[in-house]
Amino acid sequence: MDHAAVVITGAGGGLGGATAVLLAERGYPVVLTGRTLSTLEATAERVAAAGGEAVTIAGDASDEQHIERVFEAAEREFGGSEAVLHAAATHGTPMRLSEMSTDEWDMVMRTNLRSTFLCTRAALRQMLPRGRGSIVLVASAGVLRGFPLAAPYAATKSALLGYARTLAAEVGPEGVRINVLTPGANPDTAIFHSAMPGIAHEMGYSEDQMVPLLEGMSALRRPCTAAELARAAAFLLTDDASAMTGQNLVVDAGLTA
Repeated sequence: MDHAAVVITGAGGGLGGATAVLLAERGYPVVLTGRTLSTLEATAERVAAAGGEAVTIAGDASDEQHIERVFEAAEREFGGSEAVLHAAATHGTPMRLSEMSTDEWDMVMRTNLRSTFLCTRAALRQMLPRGRGSIVLVASAGVLRGFPLAAPYAATKSALLGYARTLAAEVGPEGVRINVLTPGANPDTAIFHSAMPGIAHEMGYSEDQMVPLLEGMSALRRPCTAAELARAAAFLLTDDASAMTGQNLVVDAGLTA
């Protein structure tokens, strides 16, 4: 079966890159976007090694013109998008809310929520006429139990749950599914290493203690891997989850158990 493209934002990161490779192995072409061209090209090389096709377009997912170019490329190269994994996000600078500037708050809102709106709108404009599609938004298990110094990040990631449920009800009758993947801690991500030093200090731990702490808080006594999260993302993106929409799939090694 010939597939249209899977568009992946944040494709240079651990989850985005691992999902691109897994889908390539299953015969899906991918359109990769993220801020850093070098990491996108590294993912594209892994996709090619897996026998897949990839188009890379570096840019900011909160920029409307950039997102239009991404989905135009999906249409031009692969006949459109049949699935989207929106993994692009920022944690922002870990800090107390009482000390946060309006600019910092607005930056996280723009990066995490404006990008979600732009990506889903562009995807729906391709999927709805075809009568099928799957959109997966990436939240965070950290917002389900609460960590300090992360108020804007937690606000944006929590918002995805209501956003997905509303869109699922709106476009489900037209064959498009909207779900949320909520991953647990993955130490092999840029967000983890940018956020953890400040959060650890606020909680009274050193940065070196943070991974053991999270392991101790998790039922499986370990973090998640990118490969494990990619398998969950691929499940939601493909017809393996054809009866799931408006749902939140938590894959966190038992962090919130």
